[in-house]
Amino acid sequence: MSNHNANLNFSHPPYKNKASLSELDREIEKGELRLRYIQLMRDVHKTLGKEDAIDLIKESEGIWKKLLS
Repeated sequence: MSNHNANLNFSHPPYKNKASLSELDREIEKGELRLRYIQLMRDVHKTLGKEDAIDLIKESEGIWKKLLS
């Protein structure tokens, strides 16, 4: 059995890196937004009913497409 001398460098852990923190913060924010979106769609469905909820969702998708173009 060979004995490898593996040195781990913990002087600069990846979570201390500013870019990594920004990316992590962004992923957390995206997850929170996804959860909020799901909650809103559930509330719309309960409040308006299936057909009106579908119409509203389609309309909102159209608005987003226009905003992104």
